[in-house]
Amino acid sequence: MQISKSFFIASSPFSKLAVLALTIALALPRVGSAQAPVVAPEDVSTPMPTPLVLPSPTPIEAPQTSTQFPVRTVHVAGDAPISYTVQPGDTLFTVALEMGLDLQDVPCAVAPDFTVDRPLVIGDVLVAPPADVICHEVQVGETLESIAARYRVDSAQIRSLSWNHLPAEGNAALSPGTHLRVPLFLSSQRTATQDDLDFLLTMLNMPVDTSPFVVFAQKSAARKTATPIGPVPADWPYGSGRFTWPVYGWLSQGYRFDHRAIDIAAPQGTPVTAADRGVVIRAGWNNQGYGRFVVIDHKIDYVTLYAHLDRIFVQEGEVVGQGQVLGTVGSSGNSTGPHLHFEIRDFGRLTNPLELLTAP
Repeated sequence: MQISKSFFIASSPFSKLAVLALTIALALPRVGSAQAPVVAPEDVSTPMPTPLVLPSPTPIEAPQTSTQFPVRTVHVAGDAPISYTVQPGDTLFTVALEMGLDLQDVPCAVAPDFTVDRPLVIGDVLVAPPADVICHEVQVGETLESIAARYRVDSAQIRSLSWNHLPAEGNAALSPGTHLRVPLFLSSQRTATQDDLDFLLTMLNMPVDTSPFVVFAQKSAARKTATPIGPVPADWPYGSGRFTWPVYGWLSQGYRFDHRAIDIAAPQGTPVTAADRGVVIRAGWNNQGYGRFVVIDHKIDYVTLYAHLDRIFVQEGEVVGQGQVLGTVGSSGNSTGPHLHFEIRDFGRLTNPLELLTAP
């Protein structure tokens, strides 16, 4: 029997593959024809990022500003003067804290004939000296010319300051214990102090590109004290003298003659902690530029100050431990943005915090 050629082709496996390929080809869309989308664009929802929510700032009470002297940022040379009205119980030290002055500069906020053995008068309005002025206490035997020579200025410059109440010419009678405002001599030819020379020598012996903060850290490491044995009582008011950084952030302004503190920028709401153990002696609003601030007396001749806070979590008279949260970073008072203004005072004198803070 003769088998037809067409039956052989149709029944062969190659023919089945050809038919399958033809079927698939017919099912596929032709080139150039539009294909219906599998998912319509309106069916797709784009996820939106979650907004960063910062703590809302605490409402700031309207400060009771003086009508005589406008309030300005603390420690800025050439700015409008900072004023303060003496309150009951005020001392030179409390006035220094409120006005942001070094303790030895406070007499030059009172009057030329003021001496440190005299009490302050309640109600008197004190005006802080500019940051580019030195407050000099007259010593026995000093003359206007000898004082001018000491600070490398001309005596006429001292006479020109009306606050000193000196005659324009002739002899000026100076009483020991009184004070004079002396213009600060700012020059690149300033005589280096022993501290300057020690620091320079240390930096010259360091490897290239060493940050000066490494030297500060070494100085702070040498100040480490022994760890106390046993637990510290909750009411123990004394600090260790070893200060830790009060907030995580970045240094936005350093210590200089017209800003005797450091500014640490951080997001609003960042916790601010006590640099050392001590007693809170001031917690509240300051009308001279600090805004909300906290002051801690460490009972070892050191005092620390934390300014421009948004919230305050401690009270005056409270004993706080090192690292305890005092408040949060804000921008209250005279501030250009969220940051912490941090001061360390030694016997009332403003010192460079970078030389006392331990390395993180």
